Amino acid sequence: MRIKLKRMIIMFFIIYIFVWNLANAKEPKLNCEAFVKEEICNMTPQEQEKWFWELFRSLMEEEKQEIVETIEV
Repeated sequence: MRIKLKRMIIMFFIIYIFVWNLANAKEPKLNCEAFVKEEICNMTPQEQEKWFWELFRSLMEEEKQEIVETIEV
């Protein structure tokens, strides 16, 4: 009986410490660099808009070229 009680107490404290650490964990601060390129984060809003429009245009041109290729075949 004494051995079982000792194991139960030890297991209780191990679980308690684990749960306490989960509850008190601090979330990391998420910034722009976590989601996109750093160069985009350092741009002004006008530069970002220009960059995204250029990206959009390049994607659209690729799509048009693919459509033309499929029509020619």
